[in-house]
Amino acid sequence: MKLTKTNFSHVLPQANLVHGRHPFIVDYCIGKKVLHIGCVDAGLMEERYKQNALLHQKLDKVATLLYGVDIDRNGISFLQDKGFENLFFVDISDESQCAVLYEVEFDVIILSEVIEHLSNPGLMLESVKKLMNKKTALLVSVPNAFSTTNILNMLKGIEYVHPDHNYYFSYVCLNNILRKSGLGIKENYVYTFSEYAPFKSQYGVIKLIYWDLVNKYKSASGWLQFSKIISGDFLYWLTHLFEIQLVKFLYSRSGFFGDGLLVICVLQTNE
Repeated sequence: MKLTKTNFSHVLPQANLVHGRHPFIVDYCIGKKVLHIGCVDAGLMEERYKQNALLHQKLDKVATLLYGVDIDRNGISFLQDKGFENLFFVDISDESQCAVLYEVEFDVIILSEVIEHLSNPGLMLESVKKLMNKKTALLVSVPNAFSTTNILNMLKGIEYVHPDHNYYFSYVCLNNILRKSGLGIKENYVYTFSEYAPFKSQYGVIKLIYWDLVNKYKSASGWLQFSKIISGDFLYWLTHLFEIQLVKFLYSRSGFFGDGLLVICVLQTNE
């Protein structure tokens, strides 16, 4: 195929913006039979479990049937000790390890914040397809390469990324790898944690500064100390206000500056 300049330009659709990743995933799984791939949150699992913030905990409360797999053997043992059932030490990329999962017809397969850690995401997606039927939805989420957090950190000369990540994904690249793996794209979403996304209050900046000043005034011994504290904060707030306005501007241009991408896939058909 002859490449032209227009081949490289992809017009983005209007983003379906949702607040947070877990709420969307949990709501989608209510009353369904779910397979959670990567159910162990390695490195943060015990802390998040104590806070009832582990995704697998949340899914267990709403799914009619919940299976979980991970390559972290210790993490699987930890969750089993906490009473979770149907947990397996399995590398989904290796089809020979998936026999126990073929017995169940899943309504939803969750692959959330996983494929960016893999050395060969295409291999896993090919294996995952064999766990799907025509009615199964595969929900994939990844961090967004063009998030406002990444842009702000790059302006500071910092690349803020999990040390185990191997890839960045954008709307186009994520949809490309899913389609090339034989999956049909049903829906695209962008999730955000930002206080300054379009569906949040436009008065967030004022409230943020107000409550910061109130708390500092309460902790100060008097007006003199308080004035010294806020004078020292001037540069911080000047920088912070610039960042807030930049984030708001980027969101006004496109929701695809959100924190992460969510795609709901089905098996691709020729119909």
